[in-house]
Amino acid sequence: MDIGPAIRLLRKQKGYTQEQLADFAHTTKSTISNLEGGHQGYSTALLQHLAQALGCPISKIFLTAETLSASGGQSVGKLPIELLFGELSAASQQVVLQLVRHMVAEQRNKE
Repeated sequence: MDIGPAIRLLRKQKGYTQEQLADFAHTTKSTISNLEGGHQGYSTALLQHLAQALGCPISKIFLTAETLSASGGQSVGKLPIELLFGELSAASQQVVLQLVRHMVAEQRNKE
């Protein structure tokens, strides 16, 4: 799976340059550039460093890559709810889940 576009998106969301991400992930700017451009593979160790530098689990990198691939690289504002939901704190996720459950129950009662 090409994770380059996901790394680019997550990096930009954090406001990092390629050089900053490289520093935080203990790698080189060239590695980040090649990875984002789809010209380089990745190791588990690199993924762990990138995820830590981006402040997200490795699974978010793959979910973002999968979503971007399926959506043809849509803009950030059009990403699916799963990615947006993942940005919330655990407490906020619980509030959103309760709200959605309530809305679904109301919808079912109307039918």
